[in-house]
Amino acid sequence: MHTDKQYTDRFAQEIIDLHVFFEDWFGGYCENSEQVFAERLLDRMHGDFNIILPGGMMIYGAHFWPEFRKLYGSNPDFHISIRAIQQHPLPGDSIYLVNYQEWQRNALQSRPENNGRLSSAVFVDDKDAPNGVKWFHVHETWLPDAVIAAEAYDWQHN
Repeated sequence: MHTDKQYTDRFAQEIIDLHVFFEDWFGGYCENSEQVFAERLLDRMHGDFNIILPGGMMIYGAHFWPEFRKLYGSNPDFHISIRAIQQHPLPGDSIYLVNYQEWQRNALQSRPENNGRLSSAVFVDDKDAPNGVKWFHVHETWLPDAVIAAEAYDWQHN
């Protein structure tokens, strides 16, 4: 997992931790168990979590997680780089919007396999979650083709 700088806030840490899990899960680098799947993914997700994928499909976590679980070890060359994490204040004191870029290399489930997306994530406070927040909603949008094509995809992992 690669990031463009060191982050210290809980939102950045949460984004990084989840994407490290994605690399570990798809790569088969962590234990394939219900406990690991729960601790590193499900415990981070709000019960009403949903995601809009870059192609426009909306999926609810309850429907997504069983299929995701089956992808363990399916892509050992998959890598992610997280960049440009930006928190945006929202009214109230327990809901947060965070934008970030997610660059993927060798993503066999995506076209193109080397790609970049802009993600907007809505988090809610939860003292029992690993970093004190849970994922409520994510909306991913492909970065422009010219931006994706200009990336070298040769970044090193930390």
